[in-house]
Amino acid sequence: MSESLPAQVEETKVSDEDGVKEKAEAAEGSAMQVDTDVVGEQPPLPPGDKEKSTTVDINTLTPSTPSQTPPQLLAGETTASGTAAIIPENILSPPKSETQTDETNTATSTSCSPASEGQRSPAEEQPQQQLQACTPPKQEQPETAASTVNGSIPKSGKPLATALSAKKPSKAASTSPRASRARKPKALPMYESEISDHKVGIKLCIKKSDAGDSVPTVTSPPVPVPAASKPVRKRIRKPKQPDSDEAEYEPRKKKGGGGGDSQKKVSTSADAAATDEPIEQSVWAQKLPEEVLFRIFEHAVDMEGCLPTLFRLGRVCSLWRQVSLRPTLWRTMDLTTWVKEKYRTELKLKWFVDNRCSACTELNVSNWKITDINCFLTKLSSGCPNLAGITLSGWKGFTSDNLTYLVDNLHKLQRLDLSSINVEMNASKSAVGITSLCNALQTMGSRLTHLYLAHNRLAGIPQIVGILSTHCPNLALLDLSNVTTQATSHGVLHIEKLQRGCQKLKVLRVTNSHITPSTASMQEIMDSPGFPNLEELSVAALTDESRIISDDHLQRILKSSSKLKLLDVRNCTRLTHESLIRLPAWDIKHLFLSGCSVTRDMGSGLELIASKWAHSLIELDLAWANVQQPIDNALRALAEKGRESPLAHLNLCGSSVSDEAVKEILTNCANMSSINLASCRGLPRGVKRLMQGPQELHELREVLGVQLKTNSSGSN
Repeated sequence: MSESLPAQVEETKVSDEDGVKEKAEAAEGSAMQVDTDVVGEQPPLPPGDKEKSTTVDINTLTPSTPSQTPPQLLAGETTASGTAAIIPENILSPPKSETQTDETNTATSTSCSPASEGQRSPAEEQPQQQLQACTPPKQEQPETAASTVNGSIPKSGKPLATALSAKKPSKAASTSPRASRARKPKALPMYESEISDHKVGIKLCIKKSDAGDSVPTVTSPPVPVPAASKPVRKRIRKPKQPDSDEAEYEPRKKKGGGGGDSQKKVSTSADAAATDEPIEQSVWAQKLPEEVLFRIFEHAVDMEGCLPTLFRLGRVCSLWRQVSLRPTLWRTMDLTTWVKEKYRTELKLKWFVDNRCSACTELNVSNWKITDINCFLTKLSSGCPNLAGITLSGWKGFTSDNLTYLVDNLHKLQRLDLSSINVEMNASKSAVGITSLCNALQTMGSRLTHLYLAHNRLAGIPQIVGILSTHCPNLALLDLSNVTTQATSHGVLHIEKLQRGCQKLKVLRVTNSHITPSTASMQEIMDSPGFPNLEELSVAALTDESRIISDDHLQRILKSSSKLKLLDVRNCTRLTHESLIRLPAWDIKHLFLSGCSVTRDMGSGLELIASKWAHSLIELDLAWANVQQPIDNALRALAEKGRESPLAHLNLCGSSVSDEAVKEILTNCANMSSINLASCRGLPRGVKRLMQGPQELHELREVLGVQLKTNSSGSN
């Protein structure tokens, strides 16, 4: 086709007049200059085609020559290639009206074009390049490509004025530093719909592009924008919507906290509707009968206590709150453990008494700072008629008059805790003074079951013991731990008198107190019934009181205590293994022997003690036993029970135990939960510390190279 075209043009040139040739030569200079700006350099041609291309360019660059191949010429080329065709004269010089119409169409197409050639994206240029590659090569192709600058093909080779004027604003905009830094193509002003890919609902956001505020009126349909040429919008920080769901329910993320996908969530109308609707409650809140729910709450309170169990259960729903407010569930209230110190005010305590204590039977208000104690006791007597036990430990201002009013108005009071009362008060006005205390004990009489007088400075201990043995036959607990006397001498405790009057005593604590057992004749000792129901005896002492309790005192106290479960005789240096072996108790579970002389004997006394209670011992304290052979034999006696041994806690701190004896315990005692090996000189490094829990005990077995035996004598 490229060879036939020059031949046809050459024949046409011979038949034309000489005036046409002169006009072409005269306009050659001006037209060439304009086409050079638009078209640019022509691609190089083969050497054989130089003459033909030169002849064609002269005619092509004439103002009257069309910039694209005429339709008649294309039809002639397709029907008979190589055959000359006559070009009509009206095609070479179109009328003026047609040129004006073409200019109008060119301006219209320019305003509707998506982007100029300089702003065209690679995705737009790719279809154009494919179209040019499929078209047969033409001599007018470079000019044609240059003339499609603004989306339309003009009818002359000279660029139109509208095309040049369209380029001027873009050049002026490119001179600014911001435009030169980020050149982004301008798109047609159109509306797009963004459909969120949320699974719950769909929200249509109609957004207008940045191309302009008004849509210009066009006479021809706009050029469709390809899908790949989506206009790139600038990053604009959108203002935060205060009424969105995320702003109301989602926690605000800190800077640098890595919000991730949660910060990019788009709230939808379905989310807003789901948030506004109340969540349907479960069967527990709707269909469960109140009586069944009450029984469940009652069991939970028995296991965990009413505080904070009932507070947590009452937050579930209205039904649970209604059931949790039943007075019968608020029977045991510990307001010291579960109420912070800054909230322990007089107003708060009165509120509890008025609203929660109508059926309370046990109340712990120790260490509450109350100024008007009389007002509190008045509310307590009227609001808690069934109160059976009260803990007033740490009430420094509790006087004898307050104690008298308490025992006179609370007729069901059985348990009284008056620990740490008179540390900073005159003894005559204190509630634990000899006169007021004896009067209160006589008033309570047989209903008194528990009396705590620990950490007080008492006077007249023999008189107090005499009142208890005379008027309180149902006494089950007496705590005289850390009691000091006002006199320089120790207080005297009449053991036989207390045994005759308080046969139901189960717990006796005289730990680290200035109290000495009284002397008694042989007849009084023989006639005394002892404490047959005693389960706990604690007579441990510090260094200065270590020589008070002897074998004789221990035999007098425990002569008939076959139900004894706990024995604490720490630092009782006068005790020997003979008195311990002769004890009538056969099921002791907690035995504390550290500091006793029995742990320093070279004989076999410690081994006999361990053998006697190996079947029942859960906790054993042999700390600071400095003789290796007796303690090793005692541990082997415990290990002989194997998996039948209930031993769980073993204290060997500072002892001379060997690693072989420890291995025996770790191999055979399966119920071990803690072992204290701190400061044990005979053990290797790395194990001299307190081991608690199955994980640490397993590591200890691995360090010592032993394994726990199973029922089949294997290893776990």
